[in-house]
Amino acid sequence: MNVDRVISHFSLIHRCVKMKVLFCIFVVSGCVATNSLSIDGLTNLFIRAGKNKLNQSDWGTIHDLAEILYLPQDNFVNEETRVAGRSNLFCVLCRSVFSAFIDLVNADVKDEDLVDSIVLICNSLSIVSPNVCHGVVLLNVPILSYIIRNTPEAEASTFCSVFFQTAIETENCRYNDERFDWEVELPPRGEISKISYDSRKPLTVAIITDAHIDPLYEENGVADCSEPTCCRKGQTSRNHKYSYNPDRDEYIILRSLNFDNGEPNIDVGVAKTLREVRNVTRKSERLAPPAGYWGDYRNCDSPLWAYDDLVDRIHSSHKDIDIIYYMGDTIDHHVWETTYELIDEVNQYLVNKLRKTFGDVPVIATIGNHESQPTNQFAPERITQEKLNTTWLYESLARKWGVYLTEEAKATLRRQGDFSMVLRPGLRVISLNTNIAYKNNWWVVFDPLDAKTHLDWLVNELYKAEKAGEKVHILTHIPPGVHDLVNPWTREYNRIVNRFQQTIAAEFNGHTHTDEFKIFYSIEDKDIPIAVSWGGGSASAYTKNNVNYKIVVLDPNNYNPISISNYVYNLTEANLTPNRRPHWFKLYDFKNTYGVKDLSPNSLNELVYSMVTDKKYLLDIYSAFYSKLSDARWPYCSNDCKIANICRIVVTVLFDRKKCEELTKLFYSTK
Repeated sequence: MNVDRVISHFSLIHRCVKMKVLFCIFVVSGCVATNSLSIDGLTNLFIRAGKNKLNQSDWGTIHDLAEILYLPQDNFVNEETRVAGRSNLFCVLCRSVFSAFIDLVNADVKDEDLVDSIVLICNSLSIVSPNVCHGVVLLNVPILSYIIRNTPEAEASTFCSVFFQTAIETENCRYNDERFDWEVELPPRGEISKISYDSRKPLTVAIITDAHIDPLYEENGVADCSEPTCCRKGQTSRNHKYSYNPDRDEYIILRSLNFDNGEPNIDVGVAKTLREVRNVTRKSERLAPPAGYWGDYRNCDSPLWAYDDLVDRIHSSHKDIDIIYYMGDTIDHHVWETTYELIDEVNQYLVNKLRKTFGDVPVIATIGNHESQPTNQFAPERITQEKLNTTWLYESLARKWGVYLTEEAKATLRRQGDFSMVLRPGLRVISLNTNIAYKNNWWVVFDPLDAKTHLDWLVNELYKAEKAGEKVHILTHIPPGVHDLVNPWTREYNRIVNRFQQTIAAEFNGHTHTDEFKIFYSIEDKDIPIAVSWGGGSASAYTKNNVNYKIVVLDPNNYNPISISNYVYNLTEANLTPNRRPHWFKLYDFKNTYGVKDLSPNSLNELVYSMVTDKKYLLDIYSAFYSKLSDARWPYCSNDCKIANICRIVVTVLFDRKKCEELTKLFYSTK
């Protein structure tokens, strides 16, 4: 068994950022004190847990499940392809949890009673702080109960299959929901108009993304805390209740899931084995180093002064900035204690700093999944109820970004979180709200067709641009093809890019915090590359990345990128001298570093094939630059890690991994 492959990217409570906390808390909320637990048995006992009717034996089994499912935040592996074992285990438990939750809601159990029961269980485990337990549950239960009460089609299997969706389709975590079988209608191809441009001067664009500003960041604070995100004032050191060794523990944990006549069962007796080996090998814990001044490689967001320094650095070093693209995620990862007021203040701070520094330079933004309240939740337009709707966010951002937008753009931003506008003669920018198709957005299960309405709108805007002879830049927060977006969205977006490849000049995105790009291929001929999407990296070190921004130079004749440079600083070095500004340097100029003649899809495709055949040293460089030369990450990237980076480049439709498989074979078959 390849142990490295079975380390799942799903952590239980201790690493439950981006809404995984809620499931993880509820998943250990009730069981029987027998070794083998079926889905039906789990479901019935989760119902008892929701009614706060647990006995002493149940409590013992709760702690057994916590032992089995525990994965510490410092061993969290953020890799899309690490999917074996635990994904099926979590899916089995998830379906039991949601089946129970649906029954409890339909039985008219009040939200406050559900919250109290779940929080009680969470607090008893003492894995995360009571603040996390209460905050996450309180924020999310009302949304889930509303969806269940108003969506008869919302089944447990759909919630879990979407929520635990991975880069590779799994056999035991699928849903059968016809509402997800949708397609966009594409207009027939027509003649593309030609227009003249007012300027022949190349345009320079600064790309900033994922600021994740924490206004409560504490220099020299606790960086290894008892909560999913650290380095914030008032936090305490982590309670090392469990020890964890991936080579040992994962093999034992995978034995807990068994099948009896095709029906899954969980053997909680495995917990006893885990306790025994963990107690024998438990080591004394050393006090972790405190948080750095300029940020931290661990699970920490950015201090205000680090964001300010990045903006000031761009302004002082690049005098020719014509446009700024901001790719979203301004808010921190402390998802259990976000508030409308804090979100509003931080969003205002970000735009005020840009406005004050760059004056009239247009800033065109897209919305990140962390901007909403609660985090990741983007309701359809028709949801207007207080604390359920997302209109408050769209209207707030329209006011903040309004100085840069046309009236038409502000109107669509207020309504749906997307906008489209002509930025320069012949250049249209489309800011597409991809968060509505995010797998951690509960509202995806409420109305899968809401994602379609946004893509229908995109098609209309692209068709309008095509008829006007405009070139288009598409800005999205979440990149195409990743496991964070539901499968039909990635498939249909790929069709749209294929249809409008003559009109789309460039695509930019954020979200992953890593430095990467993606290649789209022709639907008719998979060997023909047709478009490229460029990741922006991150203005935050979260997690294990160096901070960066990018400078893109555009060809004035077609607005295609002709030069992309990445600027970074080493966080370890910066934190050694907190009283001195970080030493920024150019990490690369893409064309010169990789030796490509241009940034076209053909050149990028040739580069990728070279990386796995005759110029594998370029893959070494790409993998090092992936984390922007992070001391905490790139030295540990194995060959499997490197080929996973390659696969992310060529997968733009979720689960379609044929190109990935081809490149993998080439990599391992060539010397």
